[in-house]
Amino acid sequence: MSTAPSFLAESRSVTAQSAPAPALPAPRALLLDFGGVVFSTTARMTWARDLATQLAARGHALGAELDVAQVEASLRAGRTALSLWKNASSRRQEPRELDPREIVGEFLLADLPAPVRAALALDASAILAAMAPLVADHHVRPGIPALLDLARERGLRLGIVSNAHSGRAHRRILEQHGLADHFGVQIYSDEVGIRKPHPGMIRLAADALGVRPEEAWYVGDTFDRDVAAGRRAHAGAVVITRDRRTDNPPFHVSDTPDLVLETPEDLIYPLREALDAAPAPAVQMAGTTVPDAATTRPRPAPARPALLLDHGGVITESSPNPERDREVGGMILALAERIGIQLTLEDAAQAVADGWDRHRARKRERDALADPGHRHDEVDPAVLWGDLVGADLPEPLRAVLRLEAPQLSLALHRAKSLPAPRPGVIDLIRWCAENDVVVGIVSNTISGRGVREILDRYGVGHLIGPAAYSDEVGVRKPGRAVFDAALAGLAADRADVVYVGDKALNDGRGGKDAGIGTVCLLRGGKDPDAALESALAAGHADLVLDSPADLIDVLAARLTPAT
Repeated sequence: MSTAPSFLAESRSVTAQSAPAPALPAPRALLLDFGGVVFSTTARMTWARDLATQLAARGHALGAELDVAQVEASLRAGRTALSLWKNASSRRQEPRELDPREIVGEFLLADLPAPVRAALALDASAILAAMAPLVADHHVRPGIPALLDLARERGLRLGIVSNAHSGRAHRRILEQHGLADHFGVQIYSDEVGIRKPHPGMIRLAADALGVRPEEAWYVGDTFDRDVAAGRRAHAGAVVITRDRRTDNPPFHVSDTPDLVLETPEDLIYPLREALDAAPAPAVQMAGTTVPDAATTRPRPAPARPALLLDHGGVITESSPNPERDREVGGMILALAERIGIQLTLEDAAQAVADGWDRHRARKRERDALADPGHRHDEVDPAVLWGDLVGADLPEPLRAVLRLEAPQLSLALHRAKSLPAPRPGVIDLIRWCAENDVVVGIVSNTISGRGVREILDRYGVGHLIGPAAYSDEVGVRKPGRAVFDAALAGLAADRADVVYVGDKALNDGRGGKDAGIGTVCLLRGGKDPDAALESALAAGHADLVLDSPADLIDVLAARLTPAT
């Protein structure tokens, strides 16, 4: 056996001959990985040649004469690259699975001519199903039949949760070994579009079996995929059964399992022990109430609030810059000169003005869309500059504007107004920093980079936490996604978040629709006082305030323990 990595020592390791396993909560369901748990594999060295021969025969129908050796080399290189991709994906919090056509067309057959690649990619699912049994022989691991029988005897629900490029092949292998009927659900990454360590894999299986993840034990063989997934999904217990990949993770993993076992057979004893130790279900007598487990747990410490601020109208007051169009037009003129296009500064400035008007009209049209999925999409910078600003400019220059779009958006952000901090906001941000209240931003803007520059000039950029800007998220307020992006960066429940804006729709309705606990609107911003009062009356805001400094009292009250 290979030497286990140092972090493995932190886990609790037991074998059939060792001391009794640590006590674990009794499960209602058992979720098993496919490879490394239910099955071990023996590599078949001829897999690439065998599959290449099949694909070469398929090539005849495509009108292509494929060299078997070339196809074999591409398959081997592609599988190696695919393995590297899998390892890298394991570092992500919620990795997606590759589409079968991506695997075949962009990995396995990447060295073949484009038409052949495209044609064979149409058969991707069938190719991957054929590939799985060619790559390795599958053997049922020791103890699996007895473990499945124990689960059936004790009424445990069973599921498979596995990364796989062909769930179709895995299902066939289970059937061939007479095991398929044991499992109430089989979750494979190629069929659900996500892959471990995405916790959604385990949650999908638990939902299908009618249990909560906390009521299931998850059994895998890898730290970077299985242990991480189990912990993120909050499985009741996370168990490792050692296989060839267990002790050689691609990178250090901080998550640890509850048990590390040599084989699935070693799981039978701790599982039976946990089931035997489980208390009998409480019997409810007439006129009595059985306390819910959740209500008997110690109450957590009071949550601390977090603060989200709009930028324009809340952090910054702006006055329009009358030279905006000419300043940005000068950049366009310089770009035109570099590619040999004749243009005047007046024409360039007019293009900026007209393009901005088209952008504003486009936003109004989007707001009227019935399709909520795209109603609040932010304009793509390449569209803004190449299509809206560049509508009346020569095509070569429009192409350059598309390529230079992020820089042009930053230039426009810098030029369009003269910013200054709104009175009271710097004191608010600094008070929050002194009192450990995280401050984030949710802002509609054409350049989040430009907003960050302004905050740095104010001397508070380093005090800002999660900042969600519409140009970077791709959705503008009142769309929920831009709020969700900022909220995801807060270690706080939405109910404990205070959001401050100056617009009844974008900030008031948008914040409430995002589930934020307290929504405040500031007078003196974009919307008139009457609109803010109407939002308050309609329940789209909780408070209407005069100054950012007023938020200090609101937040201080949240920090004062109730008596």
